Amino acid sequence: MTALPPVAGSEKLDLELRLVPDAHREDAVQEAWLAYLSGRDPARAVNTFGRRERRRRRRFPAPARRP
Repeated sequence: MTALPPVAGSEKLDLELRLVPDAHREDAVQEAWLAYLSGRDPARAVNTFGRRERRRRRRFPAPARRP
């Protein structure tokens, strides 16, 4: 697993990361690090990332697989 940013009260960050699908978890951790390094709340950044990915999946559903 990739390392999380060293933030106080990371329970909120852990919760937000659990809500992100496994396929996007590494990208969410990168978002958390960028937020931490720029002085923003990493949990909020992960939440925003998750919402953005859910909207994108609704807009562009996966193509149907052929047998």
